[in-house]
Amino acid sequence: MSDKNVKSTDEKENNNTAGKAESAKVGTVKKKTMSRKSKRRIISLVSICLVITAAVLLNIISGVLTDRFALLTADITSSGSFNISEASAKIAQSLKKKVSITFLTDRTSYEAYDTYCKQVTSIVDQMKKNSNGLLTVEYTDLLKNPNIENEYQDETLSVTDIIVKCGDKYNHLTVQDMFNFDLYGEYQYITSSKAESALASAIVKVTSDAETKIAILTDKSEDSYSTLETVLASNNYILTPISIESDNIPKDIDTVIAWAPTEDYSSKAIKKLETFLNNDGKYDKNLIFVAYRYEIECPEITALLKKYGMTLEDGLAFETDSSRMMTQNDAYRNIAATFDSEQYISNYTDDDLPVLVSMARSVSISGDNAESLVQYSSQSGVCPYSVDENWNWQDYATGYVPVVAQGVTGNDDGVSRLIFAGSTMMLNDQLTEDKFTNRKYLFNILNEINHREDDTVYIDDKVITEYDLSSVSSQTTTVTGVIIYAVIPLLILGAGLCVFILRRRK
Repeated sequence: MSDKNVKSTDEKENNNTAGKAESAKVGTVKKKTMSRKSKRRIISLVSICLVITAAVLLNIISGVLTDRFALLTADITSSGSFNISEASAKIAQSLKKKVSITFLTDRTSYEAYDTYCKQVTSIVDQMKKNSNGLLTVEYTDLLKNPNIENEYQDETLSVTDIIVKCGDKYNHLTVQDMFNFDLYGEYQYITSSKAESALASAIVKVTSDAETKIAILTDKSEDSYSTLETVLASNNYILTPISIESDNIPKDIDTVIAWAPTEDYSSKAIKKLETFLNNDGKYDKNLIFVAYRYEIECPEITALLKKYGMTLEDGLAFETDSSRMMTQNDAYRNIAATFDSEQYISNYTDDDLPVLVSMARSVSISGDNAESLVQYSSQSGVCPYSVDENWNWQDYATGYVPVVAQGVTGNDDGVSRLIFAGSTMMLNDQLTEDKFTNRKYLFNILNEINHREDDTVYIDDKVITEYDLSSVSSQTTTVTGVIIYAVIPLLILGAGLCVFILRRRK
């Protein structure tokens, strides 16, 4: 073979070798390039999956935590209408017995009945979350389950009612128990919610072993005490009506309320009260005398008050300090009184308002064994029943008129109390005034004189509107909208741009 042919053959072989090497090199480069793309795709897919998984897990975990821990939920309504108070949370957390709350219709139907009913279900949900599993909630249909009516034959049930039960004890709550109503013409509307207080009180009532009986004297009385009876029953105080003229005071009674007699008691009745208070020298009994607002001749009652250091004034207490008049230019009704004694107000705070008093009689303190508890201002006085319409209030403005007072008698082993309250309204109609503390003050007195622990529920009514219950405040709406529709999208967009720029630089 010639040299030329040999050379040609070698060149071909060299060219083939070089071509294979180049081909192999190109193939290698392509293989590496595809591998990077694959890795990036895999990383992207994995990242997306992780983000989605994290979001799902976060949602699940947050749901579990808010179900388990009520404090992780938030009420963003303008009035905080869906929040439960610390008092309600404490009641639920301190449960030691199983309690059931039964709505007599399904949840959807109950909430559809009225917008305000959504607050009730929310409060119940939060109480359940705070109860450590001891509070159960059930929605049943009264119309489909007639056995419910058989179980509560003494009650008139409605689909809007709620039953709170513990063992054999139960409390039947109606919409009237849950809300305060007023009339506009023929239309009845809700003015405020007392649902939280009603539910918390019902739980306390059915779980408490303490039950205190109080006798109320109905002799010669015209004023209703229905509100007082309802308020007392909510905290396991049972009013037992008796006639002091014909009945004896039961031995298991420690407190008697003389409810606004329109005539004097007989000397025989007064003797029964004195014997009751003396208690065979052991004392430790209580009489709360609630005065009738109009003039009556009552020498026997007056004599009893004097033995306890108090003299009944002839007339109605009035107030001329306009800052204490809750009704403009009315010197007799809706007067914000002040406390004149530290007794019975140890649990008051600076935020608590005083008691509200209307159409009250007054006493003067005439003995060392008596003291004023609640009084009007330095510009107050007593208007005698006998004055004409041209009377001058300055002639009678003695100042600091007591409208609640207390006299005591006893020994080292115990004392009996006679507490004077100048108005039935302050212990009846005005017990439901959420701005004032008549209810709280009443229970402070009753709990102390009956030696009961303070298990009373003090929860203010909430003034709510339909807007509060169905939406959030405008400020909260704006902030929430900005976060959802602006801040979060911008953060996501910014993160995407950062990733894009970093990839372009590689």
